[in-house]
Amino acid sequence: MHKIKHNLFWRVGDMSLRTGHRMFIILMMFFSVSLAHAAEIYRWADEKGTVYFTDDVSKIPEQYRDQTQKMELPKEAVKEPAREPEKIGVSEEDTDRVKRYLEDLDAKIETKRQLEKRVSELEEELKVSEDRLKDIEGYEREDYIYYIPFRDHRTGRFVPVGSPYYDEKVKLERRIQSIRSELEPLHEKLSLLQRSL
Repeated sequence: MHKIKHNLFWRVGDMSLRTGHRMFIILMMFFSVSLAHAAEIYRWADEKGTVYFTDDVSKIPEQYRDQTQKMELPKEAVKEPAREPEKIGVSEEDTDRVKRYLEDLDAKIETKRQLEKRVSELEEELKVSEDRLKDIEGYEREDYIYYIPFRDHRTGRFVPVGSPYYDEKVKLERRIQSIRSELEPLHEKLSLLQRSL
């Protein structure tokens, strides 16, 4: 079937200009005939009670053709051209009000875009910081034996051993807390902006 369609399109593409005109005339006659019968509408309902409408009898299933009701549309409804919309007088005040509204809407959209960009940047930084903190905690668990306090043989006291990651870990924890405190009001502003749009 696919091959037949392909050959048909190939032949149509190779037609001469005269054959193309003939095809155009035949198609126009076909469409004018179908438009002439467009005033007849057929109505039927299936066993579930769903009502269907069509203007082509061949589209009605065989088991419902005996129930089909033919409806005639008034010729005015079919032939009536589309009316041009009426022009409504708009005052200068209305125009200014709409302009201000659109400018306000554009400003809100731009603010929302900037807030979303900032939230995205902070969430990315938060994710990177949390991942690094998890890595550090993993390193410390693996090497815990090296961080056990030992007894200094000169003084007899236990000497605590700090992690080489201690400073970085403290900075990351502070930064994570800072990012979270900055994200909370940004999410609230975004939520308010979203509701106002």
